[in-house]
Amino acid sequence: MATDLRTSLLVNRQVPEFVREEYPLFIQFLEAYYEFLETEQNSQNNDLIAKGKDLRYVSDVDASISEFEQYFLNTFASLIPQDAVVDKAFLVKNVLPLYLSRGSQKSFEFLFRLLYGEEVQVTFPKDNILRASDGKYLIENVLRIADNIYTFYTGDGEETVFLLAQQAGPDEISVFIDDVETTSGFYVRKEDKKLIFTSAPADGADIKVYYDNFDETLLNNRRVTGSSSGVTALIERSVPRLIGVQTSTELYINTNTLSGAFLNAEDVTIDIVADDGVTLIHVGSFTVAPLSIINVVDGGSGYNVGDPVLISGGLPVIPGEAIVGTVESGFPDSANVILGGAGFQLGGIIPASNVDGTIVLSILGVDSSGANSPNSYTIFTDVISDYLTVNISDADFGFPANVIPAGENVETRLADALSRGTVTDIGPITNVGVLIATVSSNGAIFDAEGAKIETLANTFVDIKTFGSVGRIQINDGGLNYEIGDEIVFGANPAGTYGVGAAAVVTNVNSSGTITSTEIQPSRITGTANTESSNVTIVGNGTSFDTELVIGDRIVVNSEVRFVNAIASATSLNVNVAFTRTSTERPVGLYFKNLLGGQNYVQGNFPTLTVSTSSGSGANLEIIALMGDGESVNSNTSTVAGRISSISITNPGRGYEFLPAIDLSQSGDGNATAEAQIERSYVSLPGRWTTSDSILSSLERRIQGLDYYIDFTYLTSVATEFAKYKEVVKGLLHPAGYKNYAEYPITKTLDVGSTINSSKSATVSGRVEIVNGSITVTGTDTRFNTANTLGILTIGTQIVVNNEIRTVNAIANDTSLTVSSAFTTNASSQTVILLA
Repeated sequence: MATDLRTSLLVNRQVPEFVREEYPLFIQFLEAYYEFLETEQNSQNNDLIAKGKDLRYVSDVDASISEFEQYFLNTFASLIPQDAVVDKAFLVKNVLPLYLSRGSQKSFEFLFRLLYGEEVQVTFPKDNILRASDGKYLIENVLRIADNIYTFYTGDGEETVFLLAQQAGPDEISVFIDDVETTSGFYVRKEDKKLIFTSAPADGADIKVYYDNFDETLLNNRRVTGSSSGVTALIERSVPRLIGVQTSTELYINTNTLSGAFLNAEDVTIDIVADDGVTLIHVGSFTVAPLSIINVVDGGSGYNVGDPVLISGGLPVIPGEAIVGTVESGFPDSANVILGGAGFQLGGIIPASNVDGTIVLSILGVDSSGANSPNSYTIFTDVISDYLTVNISDADFGFPANVIPAGENVETRLADALSRGTVTDIGPITNVGVLIATVSSNGAIFDAEGAKIETLANTFVDIKTFGSVGRIQINDGGLNYEIGDEIVFGANPAGTYGVGAAAVVTNVNSSGTITSTEIQPSRITGTANTESSNVTIVGNGTSFDTELVIGDRIVVNSEVRFVNAIASATSLNVNVAFTRTSTERPVGLYFKNLLGGQNYVQGNFPTLTVSTSSGSGANLEIIALMGDGESVNSNTSTVAGRISSISITNPGRGYEFLPAIDLSQSGDGNATAEAQIERSYVSLPGRWTTSDSILSSLERRIQGLDYYIDFTYLTSVATEFAKYKEVVKGLLHPAGYKNYAEYPITKTLDVGSTINSSKSATVSGRVEIVNGSITVTGTDTRFNTANTLGILTIGTQIVVNNEIRTVNAIANDTSLTVSSAFTTNASSQTVILLA
């Protein structure tokens, strides 16, 4: 208390003057008495006299004695914790706005700032509930005007100062008087947004100021008026737009204020208010209508990319320009198989000759069933150049033998000594496609490469080079033939030297008509007889002991066996008993010659007959060698030089009606096309502005029993729920609602040096990941919140299910993507942040 307010100091001035003069001792007594009271009571911290003088201030919380603090809080803020760090006087004075706004998001923010100095985020799970037909779909309407926006004025012969729409220097504007540019006679006060002429423009002069970089936002919430149409509309916002090489400004129109239809290429005016809040500045431009597309009606022929396209008419402000964009090549784009031949493999190529360029077909399909042609082919793969120094008399030729381990010499059969290579899954061509085409296929001759086998010298040999018979065609199956009837190869045509081919009838129908044949290994001398369920072969005119060795693979009447023992020239045993009885059938020996023989010539074959006891009338012929006999052609569905598309290089602007397109100056001159122009006022494609009813939205949830309902809310704040639970419930909690609390991680966790890990913290909620996906999908996660707080940012390393990844993008609170795909499936996982 101020000392000049003590009662002892006031006694002398409070008693009458005659008392002071006549009774000085009484005055001294009173002063001493009050000094005693003041001194004694202060020592006991109970100066009732001084406090009595301050009673008029106790109703003011700022001036009230501290002992009344508790009573203020009990009266006005009974639910506020006593240990709140906020100034109590400030709290009491500001608690009324808190009560008045209770239940609102702002009241929560105020309370947590007031009591805990923390920012709270209040969210409502109902905002994430999937609702049928509740999505918000927006269709925006745009008026496009030219980007060379100007302000315009009318001279009166006296005025020299004109207000500009924005700050601009003399090098940022162009000044026109009566459509004639002037570069002198004026200056600019950029800060004041003023254009000042040294002498006033004439009365009625048309003054225009064009801006190099006009601020489109000045047009927001202004009214635009069409000069010709008289149509008006309110501009909600304006943005620049690039159309090809021409730019324009897009005015987003409030359709509720639109009074009609704007015209193409009409002048528009927009009034904006100057900084003085009174003066109107007139802004001008014109609606743009550029070329949007040129559709080809008839492409003609003989055109080239880049040929000029003449555009005329339409009364544009700036004419458009275009060229021929793409033309058809006329090159083959498909191919057909006429004859499949034999001995081809998938991926083989078919080059073309007799063309001035390149055409290559690819074999896309073969019949590898073996029904019409052998589906495998074996050759000896040794290279003779490796044995140039071997003498006939050497005891060991050193061949890498398949059958005999070592010691091949002049006494060894080559079939036993040499290495073999086999190609499988081969057959006639069934499907081909165009691989490369740079020219027309007119006159093209196609010759396919046959299947290839790798030699020991790491080179590949085309099986076409061996001239082996690969396919027999049945022209007439005849009657009364039997399975196993031998197909006899006649004499070679003059000049050909084919040898070793053999074939047999493998199937007949109920009338004995031949339905299929099979090319088999070369035959040995004589014929053989077998019995069902017996392993013995009895020969007739055979030389088993000289032509065969143990282990040879042979075939009799289409039954393949291995030689187990040779008793004599006319008797041997095989490894497995035969299943049928055969009489006087030839014996085929594998690897005596190549399958189908060799040295035959495509198209110049020996004739075929069938050795039979009862059959007649069959007509068979060889139609293909292995790797040969095919016939293919290519087709084109296009016309060389026919125009496919026209490219607009400059869309122009301000077209009032459709221009004409002229293509008569190039190609055959017969192509025709039609232009389309883009309207000045257009409705943009609609878009969803919310995901309320989108099933695939990650943040949407089905309404549930407790959390995802209309009457819950979530408080997310870095304060323990126990500290504010009762405060929120008593002060702000809306009746009928349920409160959920979340504690966001805002500080890095110090894991200490004893833990061998760089893990620093986790984020709330649980996530799932999918093998092969880069997406992390969360449940009750707050990725956006963590990003706002700087905890989880792009580039942060995270760990999910022991897989470390780098954050690539954060889509929303429940979805983010990482730099590389996960390799496992996992759900209900914690996201760990790495320091």
